[in-house]
Amino acid sequence: MPEATRLNHVDFASRTIIGSSEITVLPTDPTLKSIHLDFRQAKVTGVFVNGKAALWDYEDFWSNTSSPPFKESARTIHQYNQFEDKLAPVIHENLSGELVVHFPRGVKVQPQDPFTTALSFGNSPSFSRHESPEITAATSSLARTDLYNAFVPITVRVEFRLTEPTMGLTFIEKNSEHRYEHAYTFSNLYGMSTSSWLPCVDGLWERCSWEFEITVPKTMGDIKRVQADGIEHDKDEEDAERDIVVVCIGDLQQEATHAFDHSKKTVTFVLTSPVAAQHVGFAVGPFVQTNLSELKESDEDEGHHSSSSMEVYAYSLPGRQDEVVNTCMFMHKAMEFFVREYSSYPFGSFSLCFVEDALDDMEPCSGLAIVSDRHLFPGDIIDQIYPVTKYLTTLLASQWSSVNIVPKNWNSLWVTIGISRYISGMFLRRLMGNNEYRFRLKKDAERICDLDIGRQPIGHPDLEFPIDKSTLDFIGLKAPVILHILDRRLTKSGGSFGLTRVIPKIFWQAMSGDLTNGCLSTSHFQRLCEKVSHAKLDSFFQEWVHGSGYPIFRITQRFNKKKMFIEMGIRQVQNVEMPKTGALREDSFVKDAKKYLHGESLESTVRPIFTGPMTIRIHEADGTPYEHVVNIKDSFTKLDIQYNTKYKRLKRHLRNREKPSANVAVASAATSGEPIDDGELDGVLLHSLGDVLSTDNDMEEWRLTEWTKEEEDQMTNEAFEWLRVDSDFEWICMIYINQPDYMYASQLQQDRDVVAQYECIRYFADAKPSPIYSTILVRTLMDRRYYYGIRTEAALTLAKYAIAELDWIGRYHLLKAFQVMFCFPDSLIPEANDFSDFSTYFLQKAIPLALSEVKDGAGQTPLPIKEFLLDLLRYNENSNNTFSDCYYLGALMTAISNAISKPPEQMPQFNFDFTFDVNGKGANGVNDKSAEAQFVEKAMVEIERCQRIDQWMPSYQNVVSTIAISIKEKLSQLGTINPSVRDLLRYSHAGLFDTLRLTAFSAILSIPDLYTAPESKATLRYVFKTILTDHSYHVRLCMIKLLGRSLGKISMYKYGGSGKLGGGVGTFLIVEESGGEIAESRKDEYRRSNVEGCIEIVKEQFSEVDILKTGFWELLTSPALGVLEKRIVLDICGIIYDVRPTRLVKLRIPDQKEIVAKNLGHGKIKIYRADKPRPLPPITDLPRSSGAGIDMESMTVTLPLPQNRIKLNIKIK
Repeated sequence: MPEATRLNHVDFASRTIIGSSEITVLPTDPTLKSIHLDFRQAKVTGVFVNGKAALWDYEDFWSNTSSPPFKESARTIHQYNQFEDKLAPVIHENLSGELVVHFPRGVKVQPQDPFTTALSFGNSPSFSRHESPEITAATSSLARTDLYNAFVPITVRVEFRLTEPTMGLTFIEKNSEHRYEHAYTFSNLYGMSTSSWLPCVDGLWERCSWEFEITVPKTMGDIKRVQADGIEHDKDEEDAERDIVVVCIGDLQQEATHAFDHSKKTVTFVLTSPVAAQHVGFAVGPFVQTNLSELKESDEDEGHHSSSSMEVYAYSLPGRQDEVVNTCMFMHKAMEFFVREYSSYPFGSFSLCFVEDALDDMEPCSGLAIVSDRHLFPGDIIDQIYPVTKYLTTLLASQWSSVNIVPKNWNSLWVTIGISRYISGMFLRRLMGNNEYRFRLKKDAERICDLDIGRQPIGHPDLEFPIDKSTLDFIGLKAPVILHILDRRLTKSGGSFGLTRVIPKIFWQAMSGDLTNGCLSTSHFQRLCEKVSHAKLDSFFQEWVHGSGYPIFRITQRFNKKKMFIEMGIRQVQNVEMPKTGALREDSFVKDAKKYLHGESLESTVRPIFTGPMTIRIHEADGTPYEHVVNIKDSFTKLDIQYNTKYKRLKRHLRNREKPSANVAVASAATSGEPIDDGELDGVLLHSLGDVLSTDNDMEEWRLTEWTKEEEDQMTNEAFEWLRVDSDFEWICMIYINQPDYMYASQLQQDRDVVAQYECIRYFADAKPSPIYSTILVRTLMDRRYYYGIRTEAALTLAKYAIAELDWIGRYHLLKAFQVMFCFPDSLIPEANDFSDFSTYFLQKAIPLALSEVKDGAGQTPLPIKEFLLDLLRYNENSNNTFSDCYYLGALMTAISNAISKPPEQMPQFNFDFTFDVNGKGANGVNDKSAEAQFVEKAMVEIERCQRIDQWMPSYQNVVSTIAISIKEKLSQLGTINPSVRDLLRYSHAGLFDTLRLTAFSAILSIPDLYTAPESKATLRYVFKTILTDHSYHVRLCMIKLLGRSLGKISMYKYGGSGKLGGGVGTFLIVEESGGEIAESRKDEYRRSNVEGCIEIVKEQFSEVDILKTGFWELLTSPALGVLEKRIVLDICGIIYDVRPTRLVKLRIPDQKEIVAKNLGHGKIKIYRADKPRPLPPITDLPRSSGAGIDMESMTVTLPLPQNRIKLNIKIK
């Protein structure tokens, strides 16, 4: 079903597109008389079928949603349910098609000569709108071709005019000297984005070839921008000569001057590969092209890459070329990796188009990805390297899986998302190393364990239509990790190559046409994995894809000397230890509340048993690792593992003491990174990390502790060094092993696997603090041979060892480490920044954050630590540094806010000892309240100083100001400071970075008094006005989401302080509560801990706020908002307001006093009302039902609102 689109007129001034779409339909039914097309928010000007004018029915359900369901005089937000009914046709899974084209007379479906069916319009026919049918192996290719080409094609041409679109397409105006006019499409909604600007059969499963013919002005000077007064504005001469570039799907066929208007040009693109309408798009603007394929290094093997690489381009607005090169320099390597490892590229070329005001996460098009320019960053920014590289790599990988291959149904969505993110992870492993890949994979698995409580399985997702791509984040998180553990299991079964064979085969099937309609289902993916591995995977897919949750293992072990066995027990306890419902979160509050109000359960069904193979690796006494694969089938598995070693355990500690000179050499190499002479290492165990700071001087200076003689003897008598469960990362789980602490220490120092090292850090973080643990952690922190992620985790864990029972040893170690690495000798004054070593840079950010978590007995950060953090911010010097320090400044400000953000949890216990040593040797008293308040004032002065500098010399995307505002929001939430709305409003106006504006709006909307104080009405009106009129679709959508997030935040957290609008520092008062107040406080805390209580709080605080009623009603009735925005607004209204099936009718009621006429004589008559009122006659024809009544004071009549329209006759005498 090819579709040819001609956009004859693209007008930036009026935000209008005039064009036509010609669709070739392949009939399958000889009785076909009409067709349905998806199309909305536009005007249809003509329809032709086979060249003949045709009749059509066009019911734009979306345009109707902006009109109130009844007259203006009767409007009230409590009738929001009427808008839900009007919006239902466009938020349904199965869209019926707004445009119905009726075939004119003389147009009939005619059979086609079977010998002419060789004319084909694609690799495979298009099927159902929502699911591709199963084609059995017995169905031949010729039979399918005969079936779908049995009738003569019919051509339908639709002419249309689109003005000021709110969905699918946006125009960016030139409202400043740094902005350029451009327009682009965006596909954030599945099945609704493309049909919002183009007549088509929208969705994922109607695939066809495409042809685009777009007519645009030749240059920027040819764009007519005329104001209302008719005066044409002058353009900059350089800008006026910039060419207008069209970036579109398909291959560029022709670019020619317009036949009648020489100031315009027509650009033609053709895409022969069939793709869905969801993956169609274009962008028009003064873009500058950068060929990323030319960025290959000279030492690369050109002969190797020339045979497999494809052209990769990047398009950006003028002035951003250097950032494009810095951001996308790896893209040609990613393309070469995917082509070499998996399959040839399915399209002609790949282009990245960076535009302004775009959403952060949009669906890629075929051969094209329209990306927000917020992802661009210059060469002096470090923190954006990994997240942007991962994001752009995933966009490229989506061309194979998500664009060329689509899910067969919504339950198979996880497969395509998972494959694209899995292969992008493989490239990142090749690009950044195995440690980076495995460490982040482990962190993702931990995050899944935090989030996968009360959620639907990824194989049966809980979707709201239309599907917003941003709601698929959890699937994008869990699916690639599941594919990783599947790959590990496939690799171990029968010598299989795992997913390295499965994924290329899927891509090959899609290219050859064996994958019907390019649709991949869960069942097909499972069958292919089973075929490759020669093993059944029913239980795996049932547990991890069609089920939710994860296992929790409690493992016991004991060495049986008599039998030379290691007796081990593995028990699954998730049925007991896993909570039934997940924790309330601000971002998901609206969705959870909606499910609760609709009667849906928020509890998850915990699977009692997970099955599958598990690898247990035991490092025995001779240092040799022995692997044992155990098949987990029951809730408790008992094992007897044979012991192999016949030698005595290595005495590592004694040998190290015998070689002090070698230890010095090793320590020097570990801390400086310089090589050492092999002769100095004779007799030293080389595979031991963390053996720095081992001399007597180091031990004394750093206050380190070694194992006692008894502990070393116990270590010597152990049968093995340490053991690991799930050593090959085949499970998403939580594991607790009862092995001794010194085994974890040996694992941390001798196991080179970064995941094994991270597991040890997590053990020390949860264990009871001990001086020896702090010693192990600080040695890990100071050893440069460790991966930087392990070192940062060690620094963050050291904060838990800063307690009085250990003489604040963790604090001392953190300060000492920072002093040695980043300060002048024997001083705590920091040296000038040098971020040339990225691993050291991340440590320099992590240590202040760790220090901010140091708390005394009252839950407060000691004042000297606060002063130290403040000095780091004061004396920060970055003038000679090659890299920007904006994120480092943000980390310092965040550390300061962490140190002052938590109020005292208990009454102070004074010990009258006010001595304090920065090294942690003195006593620890409670901070003086006045000193605390003074510190907060000094901290806010420094933070605001950084904000002012950021205004004069802007940092990258105003990161410093953004972090500063988020800090103020957090401190105001806890009552430490009182927010100043006036200061926040300065960062909310158009022209600033979107992230900065949204952070300011978030801080404003999180102030509880904003919704009740009379002086805040203007601020709320400004918020709603911004949502309605802002030029950025990204800002409008995110602000509506912020409204729901703010409701959750205010209902879940009890704000401290006065809660007043204004500014300044909080009062720091400690109020002693009575017994009744304590009970009320606990009751309020319980309410805020569950969805039901939070909904009650929201109703109590917001349901009667008039400005909110007016604002939400304006959002519902405004044509400026799209379907997703209005659906979110309706969800918020459903939480705040109860539906009232009544309407207010205002009627004029006659006066109750009787009119009297008195004859005064002489031809004079006095007419007046009597003092005594007459009785009011009864009201007739008033429905006698509940809810009806009359209020004489307000002169209103309340009537029940019927479901169907009826005429009410009210007589008042």
